[in-house]
Amino acid sequence: MRVIIYTDNTLPLPIEPLCEMLNSICKEIEFIAGSERLRIDVPQILSESIYLCLPKRLLEEAKVYDFALLCTNVPYENNYFCEVDWNPKILSFNSWNMYTDLPVTNGLFFFIAKILADVLEVGETHSENSGCLNDFLSDKRGVDVGMRAAFICGRCRTNYAGKLELLRDIENILNLLSNASRSSKDVLSIEPISISPKDISFDVFLCHNSDDKELIREINKALQSGGVVTWLDEEQLRPGQLWQAELEKQIGKIRNACVFVGKNNRGPWQDFEIRAFLNEFVNRGGAVIPVILPDASEIPDLPIFLKQMMWVDLRKDYDKSLLKLIGAFHSQASA
Repeated sequence: MRVIIYTDNTLPLPIEPLCEMLNSICKEIEFIAGSERLRIDVPQILSESIYLCLPKRLLEEAKVYDFALLCTNVPYENNYFCEVDWNPKILSFNSWNMYTDLPVTNGLFFFIAKILADVLEVGETHSENSGCLNDFLSDKRGVDVGMRAAFICGRCRTNYAGKLELLRDIENILNLLSNASRSSKDVLSIEPISISPKDISFDVFLCHNSDDKELIREINKALQSGGVVTWLDEEQLRPGQLWQAELEKQIGKIRNACVFVGKNNRGPWQDFEIRAFLNEFVNRGGAVIPVILPDASEIPDLPIFLKQMMWVDLRKDYDKSLLKLIGAFHSQASA
């Protein structure tokens, strides 16, 4: 897939560096900076008739690409950011600073990912803001949350039936965007090649009984598909590495913990891990979330300090409960 991007005289965007950044993290999608000059000589964008006002040479250049994106500060009459059904697609950043303090460059990354998701039919539009890429695009109030959360929810990801490599490209764009936006940085200031596993900021530690490993692997995959950055022992520890020492390093960095309890009850080390997280999180506002696994025949016996916390019960409507858990992490990240 090939995408060409233009900006006009009302919006001085560094298109070439942005395309270079996008091409460095995408394998299946190529981004090109348009060479023709864009100028929109109208006070408002009213309808598709706007294309009659655009330079013919630009429209001819854009025809050979899968889609073109035209960036401007000229407002839509309906106050939208973009009419995704149009082609070329016109993206208006009018009144951007009223909705977010993040750079317009981050916004371009966000809308590129959104438009790609629409073109590739990744999920469907949501009726309210949840942080998922498929939130209602015309509701400008959700753009700040969208850039900081920058994920595709599990339901939308599951409904995608296309080429997985294209979906990975979109997720790579979102991961870089989220990494920059959560730190209030410009995407162009982030060096994607330098990001290594030890530098990752984990959303949640998965505390579990090793006898429940198969279920935990399934849940871990679902959380990751929903854009949650998880710490699972078998993924983060090298063979022979002392897990206790590594856990002590990570406890101060990981934002939350999920304590999974199922038919096998708690493992011998779980109480140690839980208490360590509680002591740490009391001081910095993290969350310890008890999660009842779907194979539990009844509510397990929880430590007294966990019983007072709101738990997630995966025995009741597994998919919905899992989406609720994913949403909790993204809501926390965007707060």
